[in-house]
Amino acid sequence: MHLNKEEKRFISRWARAKERGQWHYILTRGLLWGAMVSVFSYLFQSWDALKAWNTTVLADGFSSSDFLVRLLIYSTIGLGIYAYHWNFNTKRYNQLKNIERHSQAVTNTAKSYSEAAN
Repeated sequence: MHLNKEEKRFISRWARAKERGQWHYILTRGLLWGAMVSVFSYLFQSWDALKAWNTTVLADGFSSSDFLVRLLIYSTIGLGIYAYHWNFNTKRYNQLKNIERHSQAVTNTAKSYSEAAN
């Protein structure tokens, strides 16, 4: 079995992610996800004030403890999600690398037999 283009691209991208390290992957993506979800959930909650162009609600809201609690909760969820992604992608990477090694071994064996036959 040979790897398709998408699988080869995944292997190269995941190898680069692994070079940077597990904690870099989890922290950067998890905290970024948590911050984005926190901001969007706050904006969604403040939609009525936004429609009325009441910007004081927004200015006060991002410094409130409600937003900080939201940020903490969503960041923790983001860390968990990306820790799962790391484990899932590492498992997929290892499976694809094994398939790649097996396919190369079969190809090399076939070449050896054809050279020996000549």
